[in-house]
Formats: sequence, structure tokens, C-alpha cells
Amino acid sequence: MSLIESVDLTILEKFLDESIKKHSVIASNIANANTPNYKAKELDFEKAFKKALGEGDDEISLRTTDPEHISDSNSLENLSTEVEISSAPARADGNNVNLEREMVKLTENNISYNLGIQLITKKLKEIRTAITSGRR
Repeated sequence: MSLIESVDLTILEKFLDESIKKHSVIASNIANANTPNYKAKELDFEKAFKKALGEGDDEISLRTTDPEHISDSNSLENLSTEVEISSAPARADGNNVNLEREMVKLTENNISYNLGIQLITKKLKEIRTAITSGRR
């Protein structure tokens, strides 16, 4: 694994990818807030990240340093989030989108995405400093 392909950057990359997916799901819910019989969708990538990183279970997660090694089923490469239908109660028209709740989710997701961008920027600055400090 090279310096640029560090675990930190891989995690952050997956985090940003999933944030974009979640944004799309939330935007779809907001766009369909007045569509009769529309059921809100949810994307819980916290649960998927915990599973991929081996947190929350008693199993020991394997880490590999070579592509030829045995892979772990709980790895970031296997991270997959599924869109689930919300079980929130529906209104009289059959729609269960709560616009205020969706706006809060959108704001939270935006803050999380921006944090991920800041962390990647910081990590890349650290790598740049490590590379350029040897020239002095």
C-alpha cells in the first residue's frame, strides 16, 4: 500500500461516496414530498461502515497488505448500503415524507460531507508536507 493509498483516505473516499448517495436519496424524498402514495427512502451508511470496519461484532477483522492475501468479507471494498423504504406513518394521501425531517437529514449530511472534504484536505496536506520537507 502506498502512502497515498492509506486506510484513512480509503475510508474517507467511501464516506464521501456514501454521502453523495445519501444526498440523492434525501433529495428524491424532498422532490416527492407531495406525491400521493410515495414512500420515503432511507440510506443508513453508518451501519454499513460499522459492519465493513468490523465494529459492533465480536469477530476480529482481518487486514491484508497484499492483494494475494485472503480477503476479509468485512472490508471497505465490500461496503454496500441499501436503500430502504421508511416505515414512518403515512398521511391521508399515502405519502410518508416528513419535509422537516428530510431537511434536517439533508443539513446533517451536508455537514458530514464537508467534514469529510476537510479531513481529506488535511490528510493530503500532511502527505505533501512529508514529501516536501525532505527537500529542505
